[in-house]
Amino acid sequence: MAGFDLVSVGRLLLAVVLGGLVGLERQIHGRPAGLRTHILVCLGSALVMTLTASFGPNIDPGRAVAGIVTGIGFLGAGVIVKSEEIVRGLTTAACIWFVAALGVVIGQGLYVIALASTAISIVILTLLAWFAHRVPSVSYHCAKVRGAVGNVESLETKCRQELAGLGYRIVGLSTHLDKGNDAALLTLRLRTRKAVKGLEPSRRLLAIEEVRDVEWD
Repeated sequence: MAGFDLVSVGRLLLAVVLGGLVGLERQIHGRPAGLRTHILVCLGSALVMTLTASFGPNIDPGRAVAGIVTGIGFLGAGVIVKSEEIVRGLTTAACIWFVAALGVVIGQGLYVIALASTAISIVILTLLAWFAHRVPSVSYHCAKVRGAVGNVESLETKCRQELAGLGYRIVGLSTHLDKGNDAALLTLRLRTRKAVKGLEPSRRLLAIEEVRDVEWD
């Protein structure tokens, strides 16, 4: 019994270490689910699987795994944030799911798989992140341009020309007219494969004669 307890404690400590390595990477990047969250998720999964194994062959470990996966689904969904066209937290949610699975593997005593999986995940989160930032990718933006109601057709045409010259494609356009204030608001949803260079798009739009104000997201 003492030997079994020692093995169990060793599994829990390994879950803390390996889960912490993944969580540390998230912590460094300033994510809300960081070191402590990943450690606790991995530790909890390992604890459940260790307890399941201690009950003997009459307990189906598959049911314990299913319960862990269901619970982690709610936790992972809580770190995903969507704001208009931008979705954040997907990688962190995937990391939480991964450390839960990692805890299951550790709780089953599959140490080689656990170590290899952790090493692969760290490579993905570090080296591939560096590579991904250098690969041209599509990004979405939203520009709100205000001008006079009487010049709205000319305003739209010139905005399209300027944005096309900067490499932006308009994928959505909505117009709001305020006759009382003689104001027109164009909301342009944009797509591009080029890197956004600071305030350059806003400056180019403000240079248009009909434009009064620009808001860039």
